[in-house]
Amino acid sequence: ADRDAATFGDEDRAEQAAFEANLASLHGSTDNGDVPSTSDDNSKTNNNNGITPRDHHTMLQPQFLHISTRQRGNPILSHIRNVPYQFSTMVPDYIFAPTRCALFLSLRYHNLHPNYIHRRVAELKSDFEYRMLLCYVDIEDNTSPLLFLNDLCVQNNLTLLLAWSEEEAARYLEAVKYLENSDASFIQPREFTNHPDQVAHALGAVRSVNKTDAAQLLGQFGSFRNLARASVEELSVCPGVGPKKVKRLREVFHRPFSTEVAKRRKEREKEEKEKEDAKKGEGKKKDTNDDGLKVNDETKSVHEI
Repeated sequence: ADRDAATFGDEDRAEQAAFEANLASLHGSTDNGDVPSTSDDNSKTNNNNGITPRDHHTMLQPQFLHISTRQRGNPILSHIRNVPYQFSTMVPDYIFAPTRCALFLSLRYHNLHPNYIHRRVAELKSDFEYRMLLCYVDIEDNTSPLLFLNDLCVQNNLTLLLAWSEEEAARYLEAVKYLENSDASFIQPREFTNHPDQVAHALGAVRSVNKTDAAQLLGQFGSFRNLARASVEELSVCPGVGPKKVKRLREVFHRPFSTEVAKRRKEREKEEKEKEDAKKGEGKKKDTNDDGLKVNDETKSVHEI
């Protein structure tokens, strides 16, 4: 049953605190205060020197996406093709960099084992700056568990990422690894400070108009104002600008911004066309009448003869 909204966060915090206390009592505190992992693979040491999975974090090669041995058999791994990866004994499920990690959780598994995520979050402690919970949404009735996980992530400084297919989950892992050294400027819009770059950027929004075309047009007309006021004939003489590009440029420069204005303009053009067609029809009718009168006159003349 859904828990009351007022006690939602309190119960989660109580459950997590209970698991942390349980882990500490079962395994005991080490010299540096670490809590060993309770999974079968990661609770074992690699040699007689007592090296723990947490000690392995400092020995991982940065060029790889490191995947925990507990993730062997996870079907999303078959979709990771664009970044190199290797299996390692470690606390989180994935390590992208020394300060970035991820946990993986299937909602179906979470419904069967609701306490699992508490234990995994408690094992992470504060070892990583960026902590991601990659959640695979593989059940239909997902509202309640997603609300629970969202609240849990807020409390424990985790970034919740939802994937609705195995392929999507793999793409998220690849993207985080591939962009680990990129700063915010990678997704920020570029600022254009000089006039030629501004014109090229503006004209690039017109389909099939590239930077070379923009440079040719700017060199031909000297300024964006002159370019916008140019006629079809003037645009056509510009090297490299064909009829299709000329037509698209004219539509961009002269298309009304308001849909109402555009609608009235179309109606006005339609009326003008109908008037022209009507005039042409009247002209044809008059020519037909004149031909008929001429034929009648010729027939009358023949009868008189």
